[in-house]
Amino acid sequence: MGDIREILERAAPGGVVEIPVSVLNGHAPDARLVFRGGQLRVEGAVCDLKELWITGQAATTASASPVPVRIAFTGDGELVTGTLAAADLGEGRVLVLIDGAVDGAELPPGAWAVVDGRALRLTARAPAAQTDSGRRDGLGRPLPPVRVRTAAERERDRRPQALVTEHGILVPRPPAFRRRGARVLESPMVRGWSPIGTPSGDNGISVNYENPPVRIAGALTALPTSRPGYQAVVGGTLLVDTGAFNGSLMGAYYVPDGSGGGPSLFAFGSLGSETGFTPPPLQVRGIAAGFGWNSRVRVPSAEALGEFPFLVALDNPGEIGADDDEVDPLKVLNQLIGTGGWVSPQEGDLWLAAGLAFDCFASFKGRMMALVQTGSDLTISLLGIGGAELPTKGDWKIARLEIGIEATLRPTAGELSLSAGFTDKTFIIDPNCKLHGGVGMKFWFGNHPKAGDFALILGAIPPGRQVPAHYPKQQPAGLTWGIGSTVSIKGSAYAALTPKSLMAGGSLEVTFHAGMLRAWLIAKVDALVEWNPFYFDVGMGVRVGVSATIKVWFVRITISIEIGVDVRVWGPSVGGEATVHLWFISFTIGFGADRRDDEPALGWGGFQGMLPPPTAMVRTLPVSGYTGESTPEVGARSDTKPWLVDSGGFTFTADTQAPVSKLYLDLDSTEPEATAEAVDILPMRVRGRESELRVWLDYNNTTERLADWGCTLIRGSVVNGLWGTSAGAGGDGLLPDRVLGARLVSPPVKYGTNTGFIDEKGISFDPMAPDGNQPLSSDEARSGAQPQRTSTVIEKIQDGIDAAGTRGNRCALISALEGLGAELGPLDADLSGYARAAGTAFTAQPMLVPAA
Repeated sequence: MGDIREILERAAPGGVVEIPVSVLNGHAPDARLVFRGGQLRVEGAVCDLKELWITGQAATTASASPVPVRIAFTGDGELVTGTLAAADLGEGRVLVLIDGAVDGAELPPGAWAVVDGRALRLTARAPAAQTDSGRRDGLGRPLPPVRVRTAAERERDRRPQALVTEHGILVPRPPAFRRRGARVLESPMVRGWSPIGTPSGDNGISVNYENPPVRIAGALTALPTSRPGYQAVVGGTLLVDTGAFNGSLMGAYYVPDGSGGGPSLFAFGSLGSETGFTPPPLQVRGIAAGFGWNSRVRVPSAEALGEFPFLVALDNPGEIGADDDEVDPLKVLNQLIGTGGWVSPQEGDLWLAAGLAFDCFASFKGRMMALVQTGSDLTISLLGIGGAELPTKGDWKIARLEIGIEATLRPTAGELSLSAGFTDKTFIIDPNCKLHGGVGMKFWFGNHPKAGDFALILGAIPPGRQVPAHYPKQQPAGLTWGIGSTVSIKGSAYAALTPKSLMAGGSLEVTFHAGMLRAWLIAKVDALVEWNPFYFDVGMGVRVGVSATIKVWFVRITISIEIGVDVRVWGPSVGGEATVHLWFISFTIGFGADRRDDEPALGWGGFQGMLPPPTAMVRTLPVSGYTGESTPEVGARSDTKPWLVDSGGFTFTADTQAPVSKLYLDLDSTEPEATAEAVDILPMRVRGRESELRVWLDYNNTTERLADWGCTLIRGSVVNGLWGTSAGAGGDGLLPDRVLGARLVSPPVKYGTNTGFIDEKGISFDPMAPDGNQPLSSDEARSGAQPQRTSTVIEKIQDGIDAAGTRGNRCALISALEGLGAELGPLDADLSGYARAAGTAFTAQPMLVPAA
C-alpha cells in the first residue's frame, strides 16, 4: 500500500501516472485484455490520496483514442487487497479489470466487457494447438493430442465471451433471431459478432424472424435529413429468404418542410432464386423493378456497378445487407439514402427501373438493368455486370473475370457515354493477381455545344498528357500481383483516341524484397501521335536497382545502386534525347531537331479538315408555317427542294457552326444587319478575321427582300480550341455568347378591303336535270315592304352595332332566350371587333326594309 501512496503523492496534477502491474495478484495477464500493452498508464491524472483512486484518460484495447478511466484500490493495513479499473466507452459500454477482493464488486476477478447490462468475460485468441505426429486424419494431417477437458473448462466455454483482437473487441450479439415478430428497434442485426464500439440504432420498428428455412429481417424508421426542402425521411427495408426464393423490398418517403416543395418517394423490389425461374441453357435467376417520384438515382460508373444496390439485389439480396450470419436492414437503407447515397430527392423528376439476373450455359452469370429518368434531364441508362469463373466447379479457381458495363444516353442534352471496367472480384492465375481499371467512350451530338467531338479513354491519363476536362475520367488500368511475401508486380496501361490525337503507354514494375535486400526493375513507354498537323512523340525507359540495409551498432545504413536509361524521339522534324541514370550521376545527350515548345500553325487546308463538311457547316431550318417540300423548278439556282409555307406567316432560322462577325440580309445588301466581334482561328494562329453570313430568300425564282422581316440574332458557345486565342482560355473549353446566325419572321399579312376580281368561272354552277320544285317562283305576286339600298348602310352598322342601345337590346334578347331554356353557350361581351370588321365584311351595301 505504501508503494501506491508514494506513486500518487509524486503524481503532478494533470500529469501521467503509471501503475506497476506487480500490484495485481495473479491477474496481470488480464491487464493486456483491457489496456493496450498491459500498461496501467493514466494521462491527465487526478489523484485522491485519502480514498486511493485515480481518474484520467487511458488507451484501451477497444479504442485507439484514450477514454475516461478510473482506478480504485482496496487496502488492508499496508497491503493492497483489491484493484478495480473501469474504462468508460460510452453508450452503456464499460471495460472492467478486477483483481483481488474489491469492496462492492459484483463481478469476480478478471477482465470483463459490460455491454447493455450484460457482463462478458474478455478472452484472446488461443494459440495454435500443438499436434501429435502419432495421430493423423484421413488426409495424413497431424491431429492435436488427446486431452480431457475439466468440467470447469467446459462450463467456461459455454458462457458467452468477448474476443479481444488487434482491431478492437468483438462481442456476441444477443440472440434476437429467437424472438419472432415486431419489437422496438435497438439493433436490427440478427446474429454474428459486432464491434463493441457500435452504438445502438435509431427509433423505429424492426422485424426479425428465424424459422429455417424461412428467414425475415426488416426495419422501418424515421431519420433526420440534411436535404434542402425536407425535414425528415421515413424509410424501410425488408429482406426475405425462404431457401428456394429470396427477395427484397426497399423504399423511402421524404417529408417536405413546408417551403413549397412536394414530397419525394421511391420504392424498389426484387425476387431471386438459386435454382432459376426458367430452364437451361439460359436461366433467369432474379427479377426486379422500381420507381421514384420527385426522385433521382445516381448512375454508377462501370467500376462501381458491383456496389450498386439495385443491381446487386437482383439475385442475392443478402449481398446488400445480409450474409450467412447477419442481417442489417438499416445498413441497406443507409446505402440508399444516407450521405453520398444512391437515391436523392429531385423536384419534378421521375424514374423507372427494371432488371433481371441470369445464368448462361451454367458458366456465365450476369445482371442487367434498364433505368429511365425524366424531368430535369431525360436519361436512359443500361447497366450490367457479367462474369465467369474457371474452372466452373470446385473451390480452386485459376481466374475470375467480372466486368461492369454502363451505357447512358441523354438525347435532349446530346450526349452518349459507354464504359466498361473490371470489378474488384476480378483476378487471373492467382487470387492475389488483381485486374483493375476500365475503358470509357463519349460522343456528343445534336445541339450540344461539343457536337461532333468524341473520346475513347483506357485507364487514367498520366499528368504529362493533357486531355480536355469534359472527356471521360477512368480509374487506372493494370494489374497488381503479390507473389508470396517477397515479390510484387505492378503493371499499368493507358490509351486515348480523340479527333485530334492518339496517345498510349504503360509501365511495369517488379520488386523483390527479402530482409535487408531489395531489388527492382521498372520499365515504361508512352507515345503521342497527332495527325492535324502530323506529329509524334515516343518515349521509353528502363531502370534496374538494388539496395541493402546494414545495421552498424545502433545505426541503420542503406546502400543503393541503380542504373537506367530513358530515350525519347519526336518528329516529323526528327530529334530526340537519351538520358543515362547512374546511382551517382545522370546526364542527357540530345540529337536532331529540337522538341517543339508549342503546336505549329496550320494552313487553311489543314484547318478545313477540322471543320464539319460544307453541307453541315451552314444550315437553314423552318420553325413555323412550314407545310412541306415542292419539286425543284426548271432554271432554279440549286437542286434543293423549295419549301411550301403558309401564307399566313412563316419563320425560319439560318445558322452556322462558326462564329459570325457580320450578318447580311438579301443577296445584294452592302450594309450588315448586325456586327459582332472579329473571329480568331487558334490552329492557324490568326486573329481579327471577318466571318460573314449572308441570308436571302428566293420566291418563285425571284429574290424576296428580307428588310421588312423580323430578325433576332442566335447566340451560343463555340469551341475555344478552334476559335480562341490561346489553348487555356474559355470556361470548360468553350467561348460563350458568340453570334451564330439569325431567326427571321415574315412581316404581318396585309389584308385588302375587297375580294378582288372574280371571273365567271368562279360563280358558275352545274345545272340540275330534270328541274324540280323550287321554293320560290317568279310568278308569285310581291307582298310586303320593298327593300331599299342606300349608300350609308355600312356606316350605320359601324355606328350602331356597338352602341349602348344595341347592347341593351342584345342583353334583353339573351335573357329571354335563356328564360325559355335555350343553351346559348359562351357569348362575346365585347362587340367593338364587329364594328371594325364591318368595313371589310360586306362586298356591297346591304338592303334595308322599313321596320313595321
